[in-house]
Amino acid sequence: MKPSFQRQPRGRPHRVAELLRELLAEILLERCADPRLKELTLTEVEVTPDLKQARVYYVVRQGVDEDQVGAALDKALGFIKQEVAREHILRIMPEFSFRPDEGLERAERLERLLLEAGQRHDDS
Repeated sequence: MKPSFQRQPRGRPHRVAELLRELLAEILLERCADPRLKELTLTEVEVTPDLKQARVYYVVRQGVDEDQVGAALDKALGFIKQEVAREHILRIMPEFSFRPDEGLERAERLERLLLEAGQRHDDS
């Protein structure tokens, strides 16, 4: 059965997701030695209701190779989990899944299309 991830703020999973987002951002910025991990911004964390899985969405800065950042995240995953465990915030360590956040790209693309449509309408 496929795990259900919570997008709406509801109770404990939402609070844990926010706490994890802040903690992961601190770990990536201040504790990881790989400079590629300083080139990303965590946008959202989604946690299953049982707190066993967490999807971590991120965006990379312009001009940075997204594949390189993804490789750096994969390489640092063990260290990241160790640092989260060291904080003693959860009894069970969730499985982290890092994914590029495509929501911002879609919003930019939609905005461009709307501007183009508006310009075409003005030209008519």
